[in-house]
Amino acid sequence: MTVIRKPLLSCLTVAVAALLPFIAPHRTAHAEAYIDTSLTALADFSLEDLMQVEVYSASKQVETVFTAASAIYVITGEDIHKSGVTSLPEALRLAPGVQVSKIDGNKWAISIRGFAGRFANKLLVLQDGRTIYNPLFSGVYWNAQEIMLEDIEQIEVIRGPAATLWGVNAVNGVINIITKHAKDTQGGVITASGGTSERGASGVRYGGKIGDAGYLRVYGKYFYRDVQVPVDSPAVTDALWNDWRGGFRSDWALSSKNSITFQGDLYESRVANALYGGGNLLGRWNSTLSETSTLSLQLYYDRTSVKQKDHPELRDYEIRDTADVELQQTFALGNRQHLVWGTGFRLTSDQMNRDAAVSPTYIPTSRTDSLFTLFLHDKITLLPETLHLIVGSRAEHNDMTGWEIQPTARLLWTPHEKHTLWSAVSRAVRTPSRAETTISARVTDPDPAIGQPEVRLVGNSTLPSEKMIAYEAGYRYQPMPALSFDLALFYNDYSSLVGVVQGNPSGGSPPTLVPINVASTATAVGKGGELSVNWKALTWMDLALAYSYLDISVSSSSTLMSSDGSDFNRIVLSGDTSPRHQMSFISFLTLPHNMKCTFWLRYVDTLPALGVPDYVTLDTRIAWKPVPNLEFSLVGQNLLAPKHQEFGADMFGNSAGQTERSMYGKVAWLF
Repeated sequence: MTVIRKPLLSCLTVAVAALLPFIAPHRTAHAEAYIDTSLTALADFSLEDLMQVEVYSASKQVETVFTAASAIYVITGEDIHKSGVTSLPEALRLAPGVQVSKIDGNKWAISIRGFAGRFANKLLVLQDGRTIYNPLFSGVYWNAQEIMLEDIEQIEVIRGPAATLWGVNAVNGVINIITKHAKDTQGGVITASGGTSERGASGVRYGGKIGDAGYLRVYGKYFYRDVQVPVDSPAVTDALWNDWRGGFRSDWALSSKNSITFQGDLYESRVANALYGGGNLLGRWNSTLSETSTLSLQLYYDRTSVKQKDHPELRDYEIRDTADVELQQTFALGNRQHLVWGTGFRLTSDQMNRDAAVSPTYIPTSRTDSLFTLFLHDKITLLPETLHLIVGSRAEHNDMTGWEIQPTARLLWTPHEKHTLWSAVSRAVRTPSRAETTISARVTDPDPAIGQPEVRLVGNSTLPSEKMIAYEAGYRYQPMPALSFDLALFYNDYSSLVGVVQGNPSGGSPPTLVPINVASTATAVGKGGELSVNWKALTWMDLALAYSYLDISVSSSSTLMSSDGSDFNRIVLSGDTSPRHQMSFISFLTLPHNMKCTFWLRYVDTLPALGVPDYVTLDTRIAWKPVPNLEFSLVGQNLLAPKHQEFGADMFGNSAGQTERSMYGKVAWLF
């Protein structure tokens, strides 16, 4: 007992000291390899080394965080492990400027720089190059993205437009989830956890070598999570959430210059009355053509299905098939230019609910859309190792709005190895979703007895794309190896934002039908900034502070009052559903006796449009390794209050829930 008591007392004592400084660290990006205990922990590296962590998403070629000409942040697999989070949405709270609001026990509103909602339609999300952005509502089914967290190498978060490289819908940001190479996941991992909200979860993964040049891993995962208590009601708002999935990844070195990757997943997620299922397969070939040129070819197929369990024979609500191919090349043009160009084609086909008595319906009930892309990105050296001009543009053709052009111009200046400054002007667009163009949904039922007509939401097949011009600037400063600062400022000008207008009533007097038509009704201006301060205060203490400020002003040409007296357009536009202020403070502590502790304090400002008050919450994690390959951990989440609300009800009928205080224990065995 003495062996346990002493490190536990040490951990609790240091907790007080850890919360005193109001300056923070670069959370140890890439700390110890979770599966290979023989590797040196990056927690022992200086921040000077950590600022050289390589990223890909900012320019579609490898560069360091410190020299990227965009507001990019890296969440490493070790960050996720030490934080104690159990889901991908919760892991995204680690990045500054990302809003993660829990709607209920299995739904989130996740956005970057505003316009939050269950389907935040200005945020592009990818996993290993495969988009998981769903074109039905222009958003992500986050409950269906429960990948095995131990397999994540890093999550690269771009705040701001990245449409030149990643295409339409990469308006306010990009989240790129990158999993580990199969070579880095050799051996086995078994995890098991259980607690108050995390009722039960287990995962297993095993990696091995195939011949002299191939590596393979397979995994399986299952969890069972609790309901959430609704706001101002004793009843629950959602059913228990359970999810299973499995998959594989194989990486092969065909030669010193050629490699291939194959990977795939199958999953099924049961949430209340809905059954989410699907799978995907991806193949990628990488070739080194010369010392200054590389070529890659990627193909993937993805199938998504959403069904309602109370319909006869599980009638399909949505089935979507997506096939995508992309070719990309990087090469040097002389000594001063480095270019990336690429082209791609995507085909997506859907089958929607065909029962007119069920709302919503879509007309037509099945549709196939295509997307063709071509882009060029050029990094021009004006002064060697000091000043760079980055220009590029992307041309895309889609079946709804035709050709879309999305250019960018960026300036990167590194006057000293401790200073990096960058600025950018970019144009990005969001194409209309399948729902916005073809939906027919009943908003209120008719009541002839009182003369109440049916109110119906009607899509608009002629919608233009939403547009945004963004002005950005950033500064990174590392005065000493143990301390760094990263500041990003932005001004976003939006036009042609999609809202609703009331159509002409029909059916006589009084009318029996009042249509609400989807239309371009608004413009908006968003401005603000994000600051992260990273400090390795002691050899055993890493601290991280993040603060973000956001101010969004929406001007709508239409005011449409709902039955509760609120402006329906405010709900549709989601212009004021994001907090003005967010702050996060994290301390990672490495203590004697193989103990590690994490303390994570967060503040989120009010959401006035949704009636959600501000809140402060604290998560803690205590982990102990009695032997190198066995870890026990105890995690407490949302500890400062019995429960708190993070988001409100939305137009999709999701009631607001409350996030409760919870605890769970976990054991992980590596072999």
